[in-house]
Amino acid sequence: MPIIVAGLRSLQRIHVVVAPLIELGSALHVLGQPKHHGREEWAQNVLAGMSPVLAEQSRTWAWATQAIRATPFVRVTGNSDRNDFSGQVEQMRRIPARELANQLLRPVSGAGDPAAARKWGKSRGPAVTALVDALIDQPQAAVGRFLDFLAATWQEWFRDEWHTVQTDLVSRARQIEDIFQRFGGSAGLDCLDPAVSVRGNSVVIAKVQSRRHDVSRRGLAIAPSAFVHPHVYVANIPGQPLLLIHDAHPDQGVVPSAPAVLSRLTVLAHAGRLEVCRAIASEPRTAGEIAALWGMDPSQVTRHLRALASAGLVRARRQGRFVQYALEVEAVESVGVDLVRLLLR
Repeated sequence: MPIIVAGLRSLQRIHVVVAPLIELGSALHVLGQPKHHGREEWAQNVLAGMSPVLAEQSRTWAWATQAIRATPFVRVTGNSDRNDFSGQVEQMRRIPARELANQLLRPVSGAGDPAAARKWGKSRGPAVTALVDALIDQPQAAVGRFLDFLAATWQEWFRDEWHTVQTDLVSRARQIEDIFQRFGGSAGLDCLDPAVSVRGNSVVIAKVQSRRHDVSRRGLAIAPSAFVHPHVYVANIPGQPLLLIHDAHPDQGVVPSAPAVLSRLTVLAHAGRLEVCRAIASEPRTAGEIAALWGMDPSQVTRHLRALASAGLVRARRQGRFVQYALEVEAVESVGVDLVRLLLR
């Protein structure tokens, strides 16, 4: 179930992007959903320093930076990887209002369908419903509201935030570019995140999705981020390079694949195997002892133990002529943690 990025050998260059608008998209996402990012205190401090007007605008525009981001927050244009914020906003002002409005509707419009945008906008409450309707019916005014929102966001809090993280992001980008130049694109991509690996001519991203993107013609861009953790975000905008936003300093621990997590969930999702797990949760027991004490069929107990052991959830230890089985408590606990990490990735 991974995302596959194919066509690496045909790329002349992989763009490394450091752009304030891309980073603002990640920061706004965290502001709207700080808990799973571990940034509750940061979000409280930012919101406490906002004017009431901007706080309300931030809530109203939050849908534009959630699971599917509005195009302006994931745009890669030319050599804009070192553009400042005002330069990026000025580029947006040159886009026709209707076109920019359609780009802003990306999270709720599917393939640019106004009816779908109105339908899914309504599911987000009256304020978003009104905003989506305005983007469709009065694009000039609605786009102006978005640009005003960006300007106020920059002025009130994100300018200081950007100045705090920019140096580190530029340093990380240069490090990745240096790896590209010295060892090639595969080595550079391999070092981005534990969830990202290179296999032959493809990049494999461990996510609960089954997608394949060929970048041989459209190109590939990567953007280190101080806010995107725990996600690895893949932005697929038609006509744009595929954009991969990753944590600038990722945790280098083992990242489980979707099949590995699914395998352990499947093994545990069985009443008989759960009963066996309960029997060995507090002390090691043999298969025969489990069968006798719990009135279970011995051959069934053996099969359950083999399945649990092969999934790494049970360990076996020989005691003379007996084989005792014990529950790997930490492995069972990690199933939930790994599942959440996988879903959030």
